[in-house]
Amino acid sequence: MNRVLSLIFIVLVAMSCSEGGFKKADGGLEYKFIVKNAHHLQPTYNDIINVSMYYTTEKDSVLYDTRETGTVFRLKLKQTSDKKGTIDDGLLLMHEGDSAIFKVDAVRFFTETRGEDVPPYIKPGDKLIFYVKFFDIFNMKKYLEEKHRHINASEKEEMEQLNEYLSTSNISAKPTATGLYYIETQKGNGNMPDSTSSVSIHYIVSFISGEIIDNTYERNQPFDFQLGKNSVIPGLEEGVRYMHEGGEATLIIPSKLAYGNQQYKKVPPFSTLVFEVKLINVK
Repeated sequence: MNRVLSLIFIVLVAMSCSEGGFKKADGGLEYKFIVKNAHHLQPTYNDIINVSMYYTTEKDSVLYDTRETGTVFRLKLKQTSDKKGTIDDGLLLMHEGDSAIFKVDAVRFFTETRGEDVPPYIKPGDKLIFYVKFFDIFNMKKYLEEKHRHINASEKEEMEQLNEYLSTSNISAKPTATGLYYIETQKGNGNMPDSTSSVSIHYIVSFISGEIIDNTYERNQPFDFQLGKNSVIPGLEEGVRYMHEGGEATLIIPSKLAYGNQQYKKVPPFSTLVFEVKLINVK
């Protein structure tokens, strides 16, 4: 449905661009409504809104276009400056279901809205032209409820995959109180680290699919870190604490003891990690 509305918006924009009729607001913002629903809900600061949007230079060079992904773009409206005239000020003029075109100062967009350096192709006085289709307001309560549902579903899927991995791999080890699976593969004869020890380890880390993410053996470079400094993921720190110097172990680390619901480099959210660890040295 949103894709259809976006296509209708493109047609309306094409018809409107050949006409004048821009109005001016505070701060030099120029705007023109293509579709206006004055009786629909209007956003306020901190509201999260769903839009389809693209913006161009005055020479029609497209700098950003949400239509390329075919999905709704979600953003949080922020408090604007006393000078007004930003794209956020323009979005605050809209209602659910509206379509509009905005012209904003290009330098201010990059320095104030984006907090970035001004690209070399942007000169003082240049404008950026925003084409916006405003779908609806997605308030924080709804956002948090949706996020909670997504997290619960993703956690459930991760646990199903983990249980299948444990079953097919014939792993009968029980998790620790935190959820870590610790499997000793070779007992060491040296010291155990304490809560502040510096340790040196070799490891191979992979997803439960078997895809290797990193391997210190290939680099011939052990990894050194100090316990108690939160410098590694909790599951790795906990697992190393159970080891003796010279020992080896497999650590199966659910995402809640790794990177959780965050993307980390090439590790997707809710990824269980498998570490094959050798504790080389304890200081």
